[in-house]
Amino acid sequence: MITSPITTGVDLVDCGRIARMLEEDRTFLDLAFTEAEQEDCQADPARLGARWAAKEAAMKALGQGIGAIAPLDIGVRRDENGVPMMELSGSAKARADELGITDWSVALSHEGGFAVAFVVMLKGGDRVR
Repeated sequence: MITSPITTGVDLVDCGRIARMLEEDRTFLDLAFTEAEQEDCQADPARLGARWAAKEAAMKALGQGIGAIAPLDIGVRRDENGVPMMELSGSAKARADELGITDWSVALSHEGGFAVAFVVMLKGGDRVR
């Protein structure tokens, strides 16, 4: 059980692997990324890789992995200023609620064929999502 008031997760993704997965199995896109993510990324492996890294990082911050949390239950979008935001639903939101997590933040970056995401989650924050 996670007892710290702050949890974190980080993940690094090889964007070439994402590109190969997209070429080999078109169902991967629909199984891993929300419609909003797909629209925002326009099949760009670097942008999708950053979002996949965010999903993995969020699962780590929640103390869970794929299977316990569905990838589609973690959505990454940009606000009106282009800042990445993470939305939790379904299994991810249920786990956050179970842990008392009320606020979270995500940072994304991609360069040189790799994407990275860092997620911070806070118990008992000011905002409730």
